[in-house]
Amino acid sequence: MRIGILRPYEVEFNPGDILDLKNAIERRGHRPVDIYIDALEVQIETGSVRVSHAVGREVPQDVRVPGAILRHLGISRDFEQLLYRVWAARALEVCGVYVMNPVTRWLIAGDKMAALIELSRAGLPVPPTVVTENMFAGYRAVSKFRRAVIKQLRGAMGYGVFLVDDPDVAFHIFSMFANINKPIYVQKFLEKGAGDYRVVVVGGRALGAVYRRAAIWKTNVAQGAVPEPARLTPQLEELATRAVEVLGLDYGGVDIAETRDGYYILEVNPTMSWQGFKAATGINPADHIMDYLLEKLRK
Repeated sequence: MRIGILRPYEVEFNPGDILDLKNAIERRGHRPVDIYIDALEVQIETGSVRVSHAVGREVPQDVRVPGAILRHLGISRDFEQLLYRVWAARALEVCGVYVMNPVTRWLIAGDKMAALIELSRAGLPVPPTVVTENMFAGYRAVSKFRRAVIKQLRGAMGYGVFLVDDPDVAFHIFSMFANINKPIYVQKFLEKGAGDYRVVVVGGRALGAVYRRAAIWKTNVAQGAVPEPARLTPQLEELATRAVEVLGLDYGGVDIAETRDGYYILEVNPTMSWQGFKAATGINPADHIMDYLLEKLRK
């Protein structure tokens, strides 16, 4: 059986994870197939949708895989480009390919505002957050929170994230965002000690947890945080599995902060990188992701 790995051709994201997935596919007697989202061709006629694939001047070939792992849609430089890539992945689903994670659920989970709305509606604990295009609303939020984190809606790995405790300093950041037509995302800074937890969930089951210990306030491994094996408590397990379920994902990495007021879900990453988790716990999520995909394909 051919199993696709869906990602952009232009940029390689987390090559160690891709290699893990390819090895997991081969260990199960199947063949990994690279499917580049920016090399797809969607052909639409009355009653018919076909998706083919070709890099450059290659002759397009119909995409013929029963399932594919969605790793990333790439860096979109334009809103229409993002929409095209989303609906190209959706076209694969329409043609009978089981895409994991499903692209519309991937889109919601990868958007901090959309994900928090869904988690909040489900009664899960999330940090106080204000999202707006009004610089004065952002100013009021920082004044209220006293210490606040300013993020991009679709940022990753802790890049381009600001910690502020002065609303006037924040106002200059908001002005920059306004000049490039970016919304303002302001979140109350949580006092969470030396780090936070990452819980990996696949197929409704928590595989394990790491504590990401950091010397600075950012706890992303890409920013230098060190993942340590952590005890998966019943409360951490329940929060993580419920968060992934609410967002409709097959798998995800759930970031959870522990504060004096209890746990808060910070983010749910639908295309988590797992190299730090694997090194700390000895658990390779790629094997579990592949087993779950194969289980889905058998149904």
